[in-house]
Amino acid sequence: MRSSAERETAARLLVRVAGGAFASRLLEETSSSGIRVRVLGVLRWERLLDETISGVSRRPLEKLDAEVLAVLRLGLFEAAILGVPVPVATDGSVRLVRRLGKGSAAGMVNAVLRVANTRFAAVRDGAPPDVRLSHPRWLFERWRNHFGIEAAVAAMEAAQRPADLWVWWTSETARERAAATIDGLEEHPWCPGAWRAPSTARALISAVRAGEAYAQDPASQLAGHLAAGLARELERPRLVDLCAAPGGKTALTLARRPSAAAGSGEGSRVWGAAIAMDLHAGRTRLLRDNLERMGCRVPVVTGDAGFPPLQRRAWDVVVLDAPCSGTGTLRRHPELRRRLGEKDLRILAERQRRLVTSALDLVAPGGRLLYTTCSVEPEENEALFEPPFEGFEAVSLGPLLPAGCPAHPTSAGGIRLLPAEEADGFTYHALTRIIVE
Repeated sequence: MRSSAERETAARLLVRVAGGAFASRLLEETSSSGIRVRVLGVLRWERLLDETISGVSRRPLEKLDAEVLAVLRLGLFEAAILGVPVPVATDGSVRLVRRLGKGSAAGMVNAVLRVANTRFAAVRDGAPPDVRLSHPRWLFERWRNHFGIEAAVAAMEAAQRPADLWVWWTSETARERAAATIDGLEEHPWCPGAWRAPSTARALISAVRAGEAYAQDPASQLAGHLAAGLARELERPRLVDLCAAPGGKTALTLARRPSAAAGSGEGSRVWGAAIAMDLHAGRTRLLRDNLERMGCRVPVVTGDAGFPPLQRRAWDVVVLDAPCSGTGTLRRHPELRRRLGEKDLRILAERQRRLVTSALDLVAPGGRLLYTTCSVEPEENEALFEPPFEGFEAVSLGPLLPAGCPAHPTSAGGIRLLPAEEADGFTYHALTRIIVE
């Protein structure tokens, strides 16, 4: 009964995603791992599933009702990828399509799934990498051209695996308590302070809800480490995080700032000022709530990063985690594969350039801008800094990287993480305003 109910909920959510909803937001409403596995799994493997189904179905997939297509994808995913016995997955799919009010398609669902399951392995094994790993062809070709075939395939393979839950602890007391009570706790191979517990993830979720930990991918955590590192030699620096919601990056930056000099004591960790800002009131409410839950007392401002209501040339560290295509996070947001097109990158880059220009106007002489995206596309990253902005020069982030970090240099002096099992894809650049004597 439970799998039947999970299957139905998953199918209904897949229909909503096909209509434009975001899976991550819909799945916030459920604690069922079975539903999450089905929804995210179907979305991750959608292109390969469709390639198999379309070779069997007499009707083009775009002509099928959304509910019927969702049931077909779900049934094939369960049998071909989850390993559910074909008769069980097929019978469950036939029952499900009837419950969804599409009983006239029951015979077609039965016939298509029985044949599709016999052909799935051959379709998969004979397909090019983009189909076999369910990525858009245009994106695969870009990654192959920019990063090489091996790196492109490795990034796509990583996006097909579910992402682990990684957290950082909001206090040393919380970390010590977790070490004593949570089984299987593992530290990240290169991101300091990032932890997971694959076998007891529910304990981590409880710690997050209690405010003792914050869930954040290591690539995003690295942005906080880099922002803190950029302030290392500055006395009482002023920090502004322009696109700060949901708040983890701001809190981690403030918590992780190293001392300005060895033995200089905690006083050197003090920030002269800090402000967190985001565009919409709903996001700033979330930002404020998260910061308060983590014990981080920072003024929160609702404002447009393109026209920030802040003093010009007054901030020592400006962080701009810009809205982007999110191509480094496809394992977490697999529906983006169908929604993004190459033309979207140009549109996003135009907006990002405006945001960078506004952010640079806030940077004090000798201050730094940290620009980050969860995209690995050059248009949204290094292309924005070629040529450099007048009055600024690139800051090398290499000395600030933790040992073992698999970062690749960009042509504009930044660094890039390609999607991998241990972290999302991210790109980082830093500039400093030249002090004119």
